[in-house]
This record gives sequence, structure tokens and C-alpha cells, in this order.
Amino acid sequence: MKRQRGQSITEFVIAMAGFGLLLLGMLQAILLYRAKTTVDYAALEAARAGALHGVDMGQMQKGFARGITPLFATATASPTAAGTAQAYLAAYPAVLTSTTIKVLSPNTGSFDDFKEAQYDGTMAIPNDTLNFRSVTVGVRGGLSVQDANVLKIQVTFKFPLIVPIIDRILGTFDVARSAAEGHTVYSLPIVTSAMVRMQSPIANRGNLPSP
Repeated sequence: MKRQRGQSITEFVIAMAGFGLLLLGMLQAILLYRAKTTVDYAALEAARAGALHGVDMGQMQKGFARGITPLFATATASPTAAGTAQAYLAAYPAVLTSTTIKVLSPNTGSFDDFKEAQYDGTMAIPNDTLNFRSVTVGVRGGLSVQDANVLKIQVTFKFPLIVPIIDRILGTFDVARSAAEGHTVYSLPIVTSAMVRMQSPIANRGNLPSP
């Protein structure tokens, strides 16, 4: 009987540790769900910006930053235009250091298949009168000119984990963010994609992937 003294305390401590870990995991799961929803929307904003500006990477980064701005809004920020601007200014550097935007389609082969001179002489994949153009598939890119006007992107955003213990279990050490923020940060990549129809000609071949 003496050997069993304190056994209930030990079991209680073990049970509470497991319960506490479960609560922390649930909290992090809620934050991840919110982040995934926001990143999905931000990827669509990035694709829209690319569609309007000829798949310009800088514009897509700005569009993505606008989309993830809610993740950087704090309780102390005022719910005004100034508060929104403050959150955007915090989001944009994170896009530059912790986000990868990759164009999946169209590719350089499609650019070479369909490029033609625009009003200013610039060579680009045309975006006008698509209903009246041939639907023939290009030999280099494997797409028709109509399909080459559908922008597909993939976005990878390193979401910082803030829940203690869980951050080390799920995440990886984020060197860039740790250096920028001055403390240890663990992050988990959130990958999503978006697809929109182009609203402008694609003039910069360098922004497109190889076929």
C-alpha cells in the first residue's frame, strides 16, 4: 500500500499534460483553418492582379498581400482605413520573405506559339477577340490561345505557428522570419492554387515557366 501512495497524483499530472497538449493542438488547428481560408482568398487576389497586369510578379505579390492582410490585423489596430493600411504594411514584407508565387500556366512554349505585336509593338500572347481565333493547339506549349489566356498559379505561404510546443511539433525553423523578427519562429507551409482568365496580354516571357 505504501508503494501506491502518490500514484493518483502522478496519473493526474500525466492526464493533465495530455489534455493540455490536446487543447493547444485544437487552438493551433483553429488558427491554421483561419489561415488556410485567408490564403485561399489571397491566392485568388494574386491571380486577379496577374490577370490584370500581364502576369506581373510584383503585382501578384501586392495582390496576395492585400488578401492576407486580415492575418496581420491586431486587436490594437483601429478598424479604420489607417488600421487596414498598417496591417497591409506588415503583410507585404511577409509576402516578400515567406511567400512563393509560381505560375503554372501558360508557359513559354505558348508564348512562342501565339505571340504577336501589340499596339505599341510589344510581343505578347494576345487577349482580344479570343472567340474568333483558331482553337488549334500550339506545338510548343500544348495549349490553344484560349487556354493560354487562363492564368494558373500556385502559392506557398509559410504560416508562422504561435502556439507553444505545437509550433515545434508541426513546424520547421523559419530562418528568414526569425532573423527579421528577432526571435525564434517556426512555420508551416500552406499551399494553394488559383485560376482566372487573363484580362490583359502577356508580354513578359520571363514570368512564365518552361513547358
